[in-house]
Amino acid sequence: MDPRRATNLAPAPLTFRLRATGRTLTSSTDHVGMIHGCVDVIMLLMAFLTFSAARQAGPFDRRLTAAGYPRTPLLLAKVTSLTSAAALVALYITVWTLAVWSPRHPGFLWLGLFTACLLYGALGLVLALFLPGELEGMVVIFVSSNLDLLPQSPLVNPDPHGFLGALLPMYGSMQTCLAAALAPTTPLRPVAASLTWTGALTLIALLVFWLRTRERQLCDAFTLGSIR
Repeated sequence: MDPRRATNLAPAPLTFRLRATGRTLTSSTDHVGMIHGCVDVIMLLMAFLTFSAARQAGPFDRRLTAAGYPRTPLLLAKVTSLTSAAALVALYITVWTLAVWSPRHPGFLWLGLFTACLLYGALGLVLALFLPGELEGMVVIFVSSNLDLLPQSPLVNPDPHGFLGALLPMYGSMQTCLAAALAPTTPLRPVAASLTWTGALTLIALLVFWLRTRERQLCDAFTLGSIR
C-alpha cells in the first residue's frame, strides 16, 4: 500500500516547527499526513468505543451496585479495559504504519498513539455520563476532536504561536507522534501532558460513577426500609 494513497496527499516538502522542542523540521506532506490520519482515527475510534460501551453497561452496573456488589472491582475493571483497549489499538495502528513506512522511533510512536487512545477513551467515558443519547455523543466527539487536533497538525498550522495550543488535550500525543516519526530526539514532557489530561478525565468519570451508584444504593436502601 502506497502511503501517498493512504493520505491522499501529493509528496511535497513541508517545513514546520515542532513546538515541544522548538526545532524546525522538514518532511514530506504524505508522512505528516499519515501521522495526522493515524491520530485522528484512533481519537474517534476510542471515544466512540468507550462512549458506547459505557452507555450500554451503565444500567447493568447500577443494578449490580444496588444488589450489593462492591464498586471498587467495577472501577478497576473499567480502568483495566480502557488501558488494554488503548494498548491494542495503538499497537495495531503502529504495526500498519510500519508496514508502509519506517518512522524514526517506532516505540515512541506507539507511546504517542497509546496516550491519544487513553485520553479520548477517558473522554468517551465522561461524555457517556453526561450526554442523554448516542447522537449527542457522536456530534460532541466529532466536533471536539477536530477542534482539538487541527490546531496541532503541521498541515494546518506549521508555525504555531501562543500558549493556548499547549493547553489542548491532544497537544502531548500529537507532539510525541510527530517527534517519534520525524525528529532525531523524542521529548518526554508531552507524554506527561497527555497523561495529566487522561488522569483528570478518568478521575472525573470514576468520581461521577461512584457518586451515582452511591445515590442508587441509598435510594434502594431507603425504599427497602420503607417497605419493611
